[in-house]
Amino acid sequence: RYIATVETMKHRVFQFLDASVLPDNKLIVLCLSEPERLAILSSRQHVCWSLAAGSWLGVGNDPVYAKTKTFDPFPFPDLTDNQRTRLRALGEELDAHRKRQQAADPKLTLTQMYNVLEKLRAGESIEGKNREIYDNGLIGILKDLHDQIDAAVAEAYGWPVDLSDEDILFRLVALNKERAAEEARGHIRWLRPDYQNPEGRVA
Repeated sequence: RYIATVETMKHRVFQFLDASVLPDNKLIVLCLSEPERLAILSSRQHVCWSLAAGSWLGVGNDPVYAKTKTFDPFPFPDLTDNQRTRLRALGEELDAHRKRQQAADPKLTLTQMYNVLEKLRAGESIEGKNREIYDNGLIGILKDLHDQIDAAVAEAYGWPVDLSDEDILFRLVALNKERAAEEARGHIRWLRPDYQNPEGRVA
């Protein structure tokens, strides 16, 4: 499997696709299979970064995930074993929950689910068609999973969970600069060391 996101979409959603699925040019493919990576990419921290670093397109001014500007320079947190285990479980459950609810209701789309999730987060009343989506998508559970992911990722960075978007971006930019300085000194934090650095080179 691998992680994919639609290049241009209203809500930045990442999910696992089976290796048998051949992506087209509208999908951004990330060659990662670890659920903790899916959780981090789905977190508020990464979404804030992607909205600030990416571009915008179309009548709805939808965000574009420009991989070289968003994924490549994103400073992933260093995880302890406990943090990795926690995020791994949350990543698997997030992916499974959405797929399970869509399988139960083939008309249910991710855009619909996340439209209602945004209304729920904003404290708006959920009525009519949105109530049906809320029930069929179990959006309350979806929100809880994202809240848990956001808290777990904040803990992995060693940051408060209630930072503003501006503070999150400030800290991520600062961390990106630290990582760039590390790489200039020869210390690289490989995402896939078995593939990117199989010989275990230090510099």
